[in-house]
Amino acid sequence: MSLPFFISMLIILIYIVLFMKKRLSFTANSIQFMVLSIISTNYITIMTNKLKWMYASEDLTQFISLLINRQCILPLVGVIMVNGYLNYDKRKEKMICFLTLLFFISVLDVLHVYFHSLSYPEWSLLDTVIVNGIYLVFCIWMGRGLYYLQEKEEGRNEQNI
Repeated sequence: MSLPFFISMLIILIYIVLFMKKRLSFTANSIQFMVLSIISTNYITIMTNKLKWMYASEDLTQFISLLINRQCILPLVGVIMVNGYLNYDKRKEKMICFLTLLFFISVLDVLHVYFHSLSYPEWSLLDTVIVNGIYLVFCIWMGRGLYYLQEKEEGRNEQNI
């Protein structure tokens, strides 16, 4: 049950990313996606294998849904967060975007617990929400840095990176 749901979420997020207005170039979005994918994969590996604060399911389909979430869905949410943050001018719109995406990825974590792909013996869901918030703030910070480099490059050579 979890694998079709997470594949559907992945397809919806791919469509959102493809058709949304983006301030970052294709290269900057690709760098953002790649770095966020590495960070989220290492996060789940450290939490499950090294610290033993979370346990991943041994069922193959549930584990694949966890991998889809951590390697594809979370980086796509980070790309949406950065481009949404850069597109919105008002602080209220930026906060609504942040809180909506934080709620979305927190619901995905709740669904992982519901589908028994993750369990938290020494970790709480509140801790996961806090880590997800830090993840989104890191996405914004990294996206702003990439946007700064993109603007600097465009101003110097009048071309995109």
